[in-house]
Amino acid sequence: MKKQVKDLEKVLDKTNGKEKFKILTQLSEVYEKISINKSIEYALDSLELLHNVKGNPKKAEVYIRLGDLYKAVNEYDKALTYYQTGLELSKSVRNDKKRSEFLNSIGEVSFRLTNYDQALEFYLKSLKIREEIHDKKGISDSLNTVGNVYFQLKNYNKALDYYQQSLKIRLELKDEIAIAKSYNNIGNMYSILKDYQKSLDYYNDALKLYLEGGEKKLVSSVYNNIGIIYRETGDHKHALESFKKSLQIAKEQDLLYNIANTSNELARTYFEAKKFKEAEEHLNTALRQARILSARNVEQESYQIFSELYFEKEDFKKAYSYYKQFADLKDSIYGELSGKIAEIQSRYIAEQKEKEAEIYRLKNVEMAKYIKDLQKANDIIKKKNRELTEAYLKLDLLARTDPLTRLSNRRDILDKIKYEALKFERSGEKFVLVISDIDNFKTFNDSYGHDCGDFVLVNLANLMRSVLRKQDCIGRWGGEEFIFLMPKTDLEGGSMVAEKIRKKIENETFYYRDIKLNITMTFGVNVYDALMDIDYCINKADEALYQGKSKGKNCVVRSDEID
Repeated sequence: MKKQVKDLEKVLDKTNGKEKFKILTQLSEVYEKISINKSIEYALDSLELLHNVKGNPKKAEVYIRLGDLYKAVNEYDKALTYYQTGLELSKSVRNDKKRSEFLNSIGEVSFRLTNYDQALEFYLKSLKIREEIHDKKGISDSLNTVGNVYFQLKNYNKALDYYQQSLKIRLELKDEIAIAKSYNNIGNMYSILKDYQKSLDYYNDALKLYLEGGEKKLVSSVYNNIGIIYRETGDHKHALESFKKSLQIAKEQDLLYNIANTSNELARTYFEAKKFKEAEEHLNTALRQARILSARNVEQESYQIFSELYFEKEDFKKAYSYYKQFADLKDSIYGELSGKIAEIQSRYIAEQKEKEAEIYRLKNVEMAKYIKDLQKANDIIKKKNRELTEAYLKLDLLARTDPLTRLSNRRDILDKIKYEALKFERSGEKFVLVISDIDNFKTFNDSYGHDCGDFVLVNLANLMRSVLRKQDCIGRWGGEEFIFLMPKTDLEGGSMVAEKIRKKIENETFYYRDIKLNITMTFGVNVYDALMDIDYCINKADEALYQGKSKGKNCVVRSDEID
């Protein structure tokens, strides 16, 4: 794989047009298994290549790919932005198949965020289009996802009905991985119905197909489900073995939701085995991941188990506290959903009936007028939707960008730092934070006016951005302060980069209205490790910066050099 990447990157700069797009797409696909961030980077490059090409169908493919990649790293806002933009593009080029894919993907993000009513609405819209264009594979996928919603809502009869409809089509298509997904879902149904042998049979059939197809991510989910069956039948030993297999694969594949969910199941099993310490450890992991992912259903389960655990330990105060959190969260998720779900389902059925009646009516002389009026209305809606989508993208960019320097603002750079901290928990990869401050900045404003101060800020921002490595980020921290985020970097490496920037600024000549300006900056460097949180890491970098100012400015001070 490394050789493939090297060969592709070697010829990238020598190509252009369609060939360059093809190579960028291949690099994005290959890097998806190595580095999601790098995969996103190449996907964004491929989108930039298509930027000035109107109506290019390849754009839709890139939008859905970027949505999938951001969804994989749990950046749901960005995923939704690309899915919604792609949805509008698919409408404008009248690509119904792509439109159904985008609707389904938006439904998936809504499902992950436990917005089940919204998920069902988008899934049913996707199903409707797929039925209209006779996309059998798409129909089977939509039926399956609708079943997932009803499963989460504990309407098991409806869920089983949709799963069985989906399986029937998948068996006709002989799509083995899709068949395995249906087996897994139907196994869940029989598990709930306490027909454990039948459930285990379905799970093992699914596991066999997943292993043959090399679908490790899906294998993790099946092992989790098999563990539940063993636990329900009192076989804690085999239950723990299955859950640990599931968790190991989830960690290897960076499946954050699976890690949270399986940690809950392990906690439940240890709790039943009266091993309270182990149960608490896994519950803390599950709860931490669930909060990061906004996975309210997993968070709710953690609270319930915590409540039962502390009740068993006769710590009734804590037991009540966790039970209250469980009950409140359960009400917030399911309280108003039942009415909304019934309304959406009824609307879908009514639309289907209206559609059948309308097909007959439109065969008469009114059809031409109807189509003309409908096209006119659709054109207006498309225009408004495009304007809304463009406005949304611009607002999102503005909300994350400092208006003067065009760098990340404080909110955006903090989000990036939090993401690196989350990666550190999983992989142990260190990263460096650098706080920097313009020396004697006030003199520029006092001597030449605030326009000169703005000139200094903008030009320093551009210079520092040009010196930084591709993986590094820079943001305006406030006033004349800047903050750098350097992933996969230790204290020594971060200090070297900071020194390189310092020298570049010191040696650069700046002219403001024919006035030569001498500009220097002071830098404080700290490395993030397991012994600190984000705020502490930033504060230590700030202390190093303060010491640099005390020493005479125009220098780089590391956190381990602080007196």
